[in-house]
Amino acid sequence: MDLTRYLSELEGQYRIFDVGRRIRKLDKSQFQQFESLDTPYPFPYLQHAWLALFITQKNQLGNETLWFLKWPLDEQGKLIPYVRDDLVARLLDMDKQILNNDSEMEDPLKDNPFSFNPDDVRRANLHAIIQHQMHRKPSEHYQGVLNFLQAGTLNPEQLSNWQHLGLQGISDVAARVDKHNISLKHCLPKLPSEVYLAFAQCMEHHPLPYDLALVVKKRLEEDLTKPDNIIAVEAGMRIIGTSLSDELRIECWQKWLDSDYHNQMAAVLTFATRNYDDLAFIPDKISPFLVTLATLNGNFNSFIKIVGDLLYLPGTRNLLLNVLRDKNRPDILGEALQALLNSKQS
Repeated sequence: MDLTRYLSELEGQYRIFDVGRRIRKLDKSQFQQFESLDTPYPFPYLQHAWLALFITQKNQLGNETLWFLKWPLDEQGKLIPYVRDDLVARLLDMDKQILNNDSEMEDPLKDNPFSFNPDDVRRANLHAIIQHQMHRKPSEHYQGVLNFLQAGTLNPEQLSNWQHLGLQGISDVAARVDKHNISLKHCLPKLPSEVYLAFAQCMEHHPLPYDLALVVKKRLEEDLTKPDNIIAVEAGMRIIGTSLSDELRIECWQKWLDSDYHNQMAAVLTFATRNYDDLAFIPDKISPFLVTLATLNGNFNSFIKIVGDLLYLPGTRNLLLNVLRDKNRPDILGEALQALLNSKQS
């Protein structure tokens, strides 16, 4: 039995989310094609499928299950069947324990090497997304964030009083970004860097309305000209990366790559792990970007990890290989590529 069939036979509902680079709901047919080995996993990250499985039992309010699964993928980005089979076997065993009224029932993910515990930011955002999609009320922290934004809209000086805000409340606002567009447009340009990044870590999971993207773009352009401002730069890049406007995003990446922050680790990781596919729009920047990766921290560790991951993605693989195999490539790229090949052999 595969996982899709097991879930479809439950007396309840289930939802599957990708929680790797960003949080997004997976279409059930899309997941079934992956599970049937018909297609690679659509959103691989570090050669894994990072999944959240949310199950609600029929007519049992509050009886809900949320599991986080980290499934390794094969060289083609497809499911390794025994990983799925291990989980299904555990679930079937749990069902037997329920039928037998076993008071010592085992958690099916206990000691499971293919499960993981997400960080607080990811967990808060997933909770907000689930609550919003199921038309449920947001958390008790939601109103506090709304009050903060309303006060900041009337008086920007109030935005310095952010220490009491709850991350869950910010996640709840981000999940309703269209509803709070006006107050966000007023406040995002003036938020202190630390809370700006907190908003960014939540807003990056949701499509960004164009008028709000313009406001964030303007701030990012200003932040790129200021010294010692990497927190705000990272925040702006996280938010702008969800804009549906290719032109707007690319203009921002160009300005970042031409700025003094082009080799700052936080900015590089933000781009490389979320918007790497935009390299297709700026082919002349691929070589400088790879050189930056090769020179981070004075070693090839970042290059090996990031490029090794990006070469795993079909849409990006050829873009990078064309540059890495170019006979006129910078010498350091040849050295970095060799280091990457050596790491695969060790």
